[in-house]
Amino acid sequence: MTNPNFDLNLVTLLTNKVIPISETRPIEVTDVRALPSWEHDTLNYVTRWANGETLPLTLRSYRSPITYWQTQDPNKRDRVWAVLRRLRLDGYPSPRPLARGALGKTDFIIWATVQGESWLGGVENAADALRPLVPQLAELLARLHALDHNGLNDEPLYQATVAGTLVRMLLWSREMGEPELKQMIARLKPVVANIQGWQHKLIHGDLHPESVLVRDGQITAVLNWEHAAIGDPRWDVMTTAHHIREYSPELAEQFVNWYETFTGRQVTDRDFWYALISVRQWALKAWLTHAIESKKVSSSLADWTKDTAAAQLRAQKDLLAAGL
Repeated sequence: MTNPNFDLNLVTLLTNKVIPISETRPIEVTDVRALPSWEHDTLNYVTRWANGETLPLTLRSYRSPITYWQTQDPNKRDRVWAVLRRLRLDGYPSPRPLARGALGKTDFIIWATVQGESWLGGVENAADALRPLVPQLAELLARLHALDHNGLNDEPLYQATVAGTLVRMLLWSREMGEPELKQMIARLKPVVANIQGWQHKLIHGDLHPESVLVRDGQITAVLNWEHAAIGDPRWDVMTTAHHIREYSPELAEQFVNWYETFTGRQVTDRDFWYALISVRQWALKAWLTHAIESKKVSSSLADWTKDTAAAQLRAQKDLLAAGL
């Protein structure tokens, strides 16, 4: 928790302010616990209501304006609010949003804490622990991409396109004065014209295996919808595969194969997508490093830049693997 101002008294005040209740007795707050994150301040806590019932809640405040799609995004809270409300209507395993508000210039949202644990907790072999979850992750993405997102058309969701992403990265390279990024974009550009697009759907945007909760071997919820967008479903498929690949390249390929099984669609040009996602990740880390050094953003976000050099090497490697 980087924001020390979210103490028990303030959490109690915010909870009672934004959650409408008819009782005169305020909601009591106990057991406030901070969760680690480089970009958000997230708290789990327990509330006790006037009728004696208890309800675990999660409060997340947004101190970073950065998403994978843009570096100045003021709509994280409202996007998450809209997406979670829609997902709950569709029966998708996700948190139940309860309230949203602002503390000064900092937006926050409160949802009912979902029961479950991180699959990484206490495991000796991450790949073995992840293996039974791979088909579940693929099925959940297939379910997400089958949803009708028309009800979200007026909400602040970014329209994620490959061409638009290249343009945005080019702007970052000019701002940073980073010639290698410009060269990487030039290597990706010819392939983009030959990539046949899929119908745009609601996408998670950054479905890392650590963004799910698990109980008794089953995924109970998908979290972290700040990067949600309307875009080509392959952004999701290959971003998740990119994350899984860090634990096991074999499981990453199995994940994409499972997705193909559940959807009946073939994900081609996998090496290109790996390269594109790796370049984008390095580009954003490099931009954030530049922005911190030039004092455009807070140094509290520096944790995410610690592996910038490794991300650059990974991008170079994936471009070569894609023959670019």
